[in-house]
Amino acid sequence: MRDAFQLDPSVVHLNHGSFGAVPRVVAEAQQRVRDGAEANPMRFFRVDSPGLKVEAREVGAAFLGVDADELALVRNVTTSAAIVLGSLAAQGRLGPGDVVLLGEPGYESVRRTVDRWCARTGSTYVVVPVGAGVTDHEVVRAFEDAVAQAPGRVRLVVVDAITSPTGAVLPYRAICELARAAGALSMVDAAHVPGHVPALPADSGADFWTGTWHKWCFAPRGTTALWAAEPERATLQPLTTSWNHGQPYPLPFDTAGTDDYSGWYALGTAIRFWEDAGGLEIGKRASSMLDDAAALLSSVVGSPSDVPVPACPSPSLRLVPLPHGVADDEPSADRLYQALSAQQVEAQVVSYRGHGYVRLSGAVYNEPSDYERLADILPGTLAG
Repeated sequence: MRDAFQLDPSVVHLNHGSFGAVPRVVAEAQQRVRDGAEANPMRFFRVDSPGLKVEAREVGAAFLGVDADELALVRNVTTSAAIVLGSLAAQGRLGPGDVVLLGEPGYESVRRTVDRWCARTGSTYVVVPVGAGVTDHEVVRAFEDAVAQAPGRVRLVVVDAITSPTGAVLPYRAICELARAAGALSMVDAAHVPGHVPALPADSGADFWTGTWHKWCFAPRGTTALWAAEPERATLQPLTTSWNHGQPYPLPFDTAGTDDYSGWYALGTAIRFWEDAGGLEIGKRASSMLDDAAALLSSVVGSPSDVPVPACPSPSLRLVPLPHGVADDEPSADRLYQALSAQQVEAQVVSYRGHGYVRLSGAVYNEPSDYERLADILPGTLAG
């Protein structure tokens, strides 16, 4: 299966979850679109591209079990967060005294986006504490406590479906219900969901849901879904005003300007590759392989038993605790990553709540020998 990708065969790739990897057949489909654009730019952008965007939305919507007019295509989840917050601000629905809640393991660029829009509107945000090893009940209780501390003032609750730093599956449906009961809107950051777990936007209970296809569904980077429930759908506006301004959602999102949308147009090819490779069965295979890999690595590095790991990990991600004092802050985590990368092993090193971890990904091209290679070099690298 590794031959289906353009990955450097001299490198062990254990971090598919961050940036994905585009199969050759998908890259070729994307390049054919680019070649067509360069062969006749005028006709491509004026005649062909609008229809290709509609087709891409229809393909993406069918994959997510929603109608095409419920879905906008955007570049990434951070863009989705900015769109939601910017739209609320433009409508006067986020201002002084208002509060935004987001979970502690939320993606850092999403947190920074929340910070920016709160600063612009005079609102504030609260980071809800969520440890690496907490139960679903404890997560919901933490959000309940945060809502109770700002009665009547919470306007938006942002929660991850699967967390980026820890790879944990969170009880986002219960948190969306909690937000609704408190009179607040909710947004689910589902960046790690499409192609990974069988979760659909319309079943989430969220007002806004955003997930990307480049991580676990093999699409080119920059291919992301932004779904909104009624009546919020009509309130969303893109960050860039362009030719479709004033038309019904999601048409304004189709025309952010002259750009390279070829990744969107290759989405159908990516989904077919995902299906042929096993679909959701990919994650089931990865889960078993990662359990063994995590046990092996924990053994060779002497993972401390008092460092928490997710009680409910996602199928294709695992955390391996490192010894106390190792990679326990961002600079030292980066140094360890660089040391592993210099030995041709690409793995994500995470610092979370003062503990260091290696976050393993299990992709369709990974084999047990990949993790054995990491186990071979990690003890010596730590001894340094």
